[in-house]
Amino acid sequence: MSSQCHCHSGLEYSACCGPLLAGSVYAQTPEQLMRSRYCAFVLKNADYLINTWHPNCHAEQLRNELTAGFEHTEWLGLTIFATQNGSHADEGFVSFVARFRDKEHDRAIIERSRFLNQNGRWYYIDGTRPEFGRNDPCPCGSGKKFKKCCGR
Repeated sequence: MSSQCHCHSGLEYSACCGPLLAGSVYAQTPEQLMRSRYCAFVLKNADYLINTWHPNCHAEQLRNELTAGFEHTEWLGLTIFATQNGSHADEGFVSFVARFRDKEHDRAIIERSRFLNQNGRWYYIDGTRPEFGRNDPCPCGSGKKFKKCCGR
């Protein structure tokens, strides 16, 4: 049975993030890694998340926090609104909105994630929250103002 990928790429999971999470291939771009990491959150795959964090982040120390977060989180959607090259060929950025429900509240993570390529493999290193004006269009693509959507 085929199913759409959780990353909202429009592709089937088996042709999108599935091979990445299975470990049969590595992400070729920062966006591909971002999408697969979102899928790992949806599928509660802490091992994949830890293995795709840059080694300098010592992500294994986050395992308990990650698995505890899986307990009460329902992921609702991913919107990637920008990708950018970094200051060198081994750096890239992906800006996104990830919507989720935590217990009974709808929330959103809005981040500009930084990725580094080390030895031919992309890793998540860190992220910052982009600045939006209250009256700017929401980056999630809803058509609403930021203050009435993800900015709440």
